[in-house]
Amino acid sequence: MDQKALFISGVVLLLLALERLFVLTVTTNPAGRAWVRKRRLLHPNAISIVRIPMGLVTMFLWMAGWREIAIVWFAFWMITDLTDGAIARNCDLGTPAGKWLDPLSDKCMYFPTLAYFAYHGVLNPHWVISLLIIDAAGQASRLFVRKKAANLFGKAKTALITILLALTALDQIGSISFVTARFLELSTFSCALLAFLSFYCKVVPDTWYANTLTLANFTCGVAAIWNVLTAHPLRAFVLVFLGQFFDLFDGRLARKFGSTPRGAVYDDIADATNFGLAVGLLVYYQLGRDGPAAIVAVVFLLCTVYRLLRYLRRPPTADGGTFLGLPSPAGAMLAGSAVLLFPRGHVGHVLVVMASGLMVSHIRYRHFGRRIWPALPTWLKLLGFIGVLIFINNSIAHRQSDAFATLAFALGVLYVMYGVAHAPRSQKPAQTAPDVSTPD
Repeated sequence: MDQKALFISGVVLLLLALERLFVLTVTTNPAGRAWVRKRRLLHPNAISIVRIPMGLVTMFLWMAGWREIAIVWFAFWMITDLTDGAIARNCDLGTPAGKWLDPLSDKCMYFPTLAYFAYHGVLNPHWVISLLIIDAAGQASRLFVRKKAANLFGKAKTALITILLALTALDQIGSISFVTARFLELSTFSCALLAFLSFYCKVVPDTWYANTLTLANFTCGVAAIWNVLTAHPLRAFVLVFLGQFFDLFDGRLARKFGSTPRGAVYDDIADATNFGLAVGLLVYYQLGRDGPAAIVAVVFLLCTVYRLLRYLRRPPTADGGTFLGLPSPAGAMLAGSAVLLFPRGHVGHVLVVMASGLMVSHIRYRHFGRRIWPALPTWLKLLGFIGVLIFINNSIAHRQSDAFATLAFALGVLYVMYGVAHAPRSQKPAQTAPDVSTPD
């Protein structure tokens, strides 16, 4: 990144820091909230209305040759999307109209810029057109669906589009080494995928949520198997990793909205396909496709299937806050990343066997979806989700399998070490207590 692009990035980050400081200072005390309520222009709906024409103003500045100003202008008004949300929550100024007006103003901000870059061939026009159509359908659905507020997929989509356009514009005025055509194409596809998931979660019946995300997890597994067989191990492992996000959300949505009678069985089939069979094949192919590799792969697959079957025969607890043994997604993350990092020698074999043993062990682990994820603040979830997406796109675009595998391995080891559920000191676990954990 050259000095001009670096300077503009610094200005944008400074604007973001000042906005966060202002909002947190003003909206977290009674006097500040009263001051905001008296100023109509600071009300969330007023900010959204003012933001509507600013996307066209951004394009006017850009085409007039004031590109640096256009980038800062665009960033400033996208930052106000954080401002109106915080004011609505902290000052009790949210309205039913705001649930559709706020996302509408966001689309008015970034639609012109996306169309401009697609028209000039900077962004893939096919994915941009798909994104615009899906996003417009999602906005129109707010006229008749009950769930009008933005969900996590929608928030992640807006944040990723903002980052994508900022990186694209900065690369136009000062070359950024990792911003290649392939990276921009993958990022645009990611935005379209998030837009579809956001739209889908608004229009489908509540009880379909869990099963459709389970189907997405299963599809990732089948696609991962195909990529292993066609010698694309990095893509295969990325699909396994993506399936873990679907597996995380299908359980949460099933607990919140309910599911079909066989939802738990479908979930186990998807987990066995993605975290068992796909990773087992990846282990076999990466470790040399010989006798020892076959033994290690079969052991891993059998341990994964056994871990899933173990819970079909035992009733769940009331709270479902812990697992008995390492969850299969974490085991898949450890084993898959290990064979990408250590395809030669015996290190990969040993690490896969260790992951297999942890899955069938009697070590208690905290449920990530019920105990760890809900405890994280929303901004951290969103930041982590976006960061991982960008890292994945960059790794695939530049074929950096080691970089992505290192991240996945580090996350897996972190959960193995710090995900252990410790019993309270005053409570002594019974030696003959039956296993009452819930399936992952």
